[in-house]
Amino acid sequence: MYTNYVGNCVKERGMDVLILFQVCFFTGLGLLLLSFILGNIFDLTGFDGLNIDVWGAELFLPLNFTLISLWSVVFGGIGWLLCPTQLSNMKVLLFFIAFFTGLAISIVVNILILKPLKKAQNTSSPDADELIGVQGIVTEAIPANGFGEIRYVIKGNSFTAPARSTNGTEIQLGQEVAICWIKDYVYYVIGLKDM
Repeated sequence: MYTNYVGNCVKERGMDVLILFQVCFFTGLGLLLLSFILGNIFDLTGFDGLNIDVWGAELFLPLNFTLISLWSVVFGGIGWLLCPTQLSNMKVLLFFIAFFTGLAISIVVNILILKPLKKAQNTSSPDADELIGVQGIVTEAIPANGFGEIRYVIKGNSFTAPARSTNGTEIQLGQEVAICWIKDYVYYVIGLKDM
């Protein structure tokens, strides 16, 4: 009986609305999955929001690829679910319910999940300028004119990095060092006893 009702919904009330919801659902779902598989590839554009001037007041809309894809999934899913109900007779109401449900869920996910994650990411990874002068310990001996590894702590987080001596001398395992500069992801250090 349910399948007949869905079939009647499509035949009698227009297939265009159902197809719209299905396309939005599957497109959004595919883009979300692609975003998770490829990591932050869609964040390379640097588009993190939209500033709009409304009667002299600046309004910031936190639009990004993940939120737009999530909205598309919710919009399409809610519309698809409500199509076989009596709301399918009122296409405009069905559209608004799906639209605002997608908007509400996107806002909640942005506030409760995405913003805290972005804030945590920004506070945990230091800038290269912050690392100059930071002290660390050699975890793999640095041979003369060769590469080793150091471990340093900044903002309560421990990091390891490939390292090389600034003057080309050997630095022993366990020796304390200071970071002088970073070039091509290699940390150039000097032993504290050499300072």
